Amino acid sequence: MKFYQYIHRDSAVHRLDPRAKLLWLLLFSSIVFITQNEGLVLAIFGLTLLFAALAKLPKGQIWENTKFFVILMPIAYLVLYFLLLGISAEAFWGSLVFSARFLVLIFASVIFTMTTSTRDLMLALSKLKLPYSFVFMLTVAIRFIPVIMAEINNVICAQKVRCYNPELKWNSPVESMKRFVPILIPVLMLLLKRANELALSVESRAFNPKGKVTYPERLKFRAWDWAFTLAIIGLFLFVLWA
Repeated sequence: MKFYQYIHRDSAVHRLDPRAKLLWLLLFSSIVFITQNEGLVLAIFGLTLLFAALAKLPKGQIWENTKFFVILMPIAYLVLYFLLLGISAEAFWGSLVFSARFLVLIFASVIFTMTTSTRDLMLALSKLKLPYSFVFMLTVAIRFIPVIMAEINNVICAQKVRCYNPELKWNSPVESMKRFVPILIPVLMLLLKRANELALSVESRAFNPKGKVTYPERLKFRAWDWAFTLAIIGLFLFVLWA
């Protein structure tokens, strides 16, 4: 699974203001857990998939980022409901709806990260009047996630070349922790080195989070952004009222 991998496409979803997409993510994720209407939950799940189609994202990449949850969650909740309610159509339907609630959250998050660059996210959070030091820290943390994953993969490959078997033993937690130490220590050393290089780079550019911050690009709500935002807010208010 690749975390926060932005994929550029010429689509209506990509052209949406990142603040509108952030609101969509928060409200859709809230609606599926607020409402008790099972049909509405499945409808929201369908709208989320439609949103993914409108974004023109590669289906293979979406599947790669969500397959763990798509496979595991329905099975886990199906077993749980069968244990609680017995094997019945009611238990099957309940597990399906409950899985859909969490899958909306997963798919919406993946769609948001794949259609919103870190630059746009930084602009959106700054426009929301969040402290710039927090926005900068969050953006750097997000950019570091792929670096961390790549470093872990490189260290594992290097250890395998040395005939070391890093596979974890789930039946022996202590043994698994011991096996992970030769991976963890080199990764931590590499990340500390990267963090030090980043600190030097920021310092050399006279970074001051308390100073006036300017951007080469500015965000501006257009008619499509307003229409989309009002529709999402209207749906949320309807669910609260219902």
